[in-house]
Amino acid sequence: MKLLLENFRKYLNEEEEESSQFQLVGTRGEPTLLQLTTEQDGKTRKIIIVRHPDQTVKAYFESSGVSGGGYKGSWVPFEGWVTSERVPKGQTFTDGGPRQTDEVTWVDRPYGHYAMMAKTYWNQPGGAKPPEGTIHAEAAEWLQTLDDLPDDQKPQVRKITAERGVENNIKLFSKLNGELHRLGAIDQSAAVLNEKPEGRRMLFGFGYSE
Repeated sequence: MKLLLENFRKYLNEEEEESSQFQLVGTRGEPTLLQLTTEQDGKTRKIIIVRHPDQTVKAYFESSGVSGGGYKGSWVPFEGWVTSERVPKGQTFTDGGPRQTDEVTWVDRPYGHYAMMAKTYWNQPGGAKPPEGTIHAEAAEWLQTLDDLPDDQKPQVRKITAERGVENNIKLFSKLNGELHRLGAIDQSAAVLNEKPEGRRMLFGFGYSE
């Protein structure tokens, strides 16, 4: 009986310690580091999912520095993959048509032709990096130590190349967004997903809701 109680206390202590720490989460059971190469810009970004001490979950990517902001190499929280353009109400990924990109250039493309990562802190005064003092900032700092993990604790690496085109975007990013959604990693109330007069950026795999 004494040994049983000691083992139970040890189990509770381990559970309490584990719940107070950041943890890597995997969509396929084991923690996974996704290396996603996108043909539209030729960059490869590292993506990982974290469970915070408060048990919320968020996806993070290591910034390549392409979009500017001065945070290349920093881990940035995001809400999945969305259309780079805002989609008017009543239209969807495959809709679109001619639109002017400058005074002389017109293009004809569907709204889902280009995909972007919906940064949680998009358009904030401090840029896309999470503000100091937030759980996301703490997670981003913790993720900087990933390379220091013992080999047997490092996440499995999964490599994917995202080919160009609306159909490829719908197929791939709808699946990835679905995985994030099932883990509770997408906050659809985030500012980057909010509707504006010209429409909203649509999450691949999700349609407009009234």
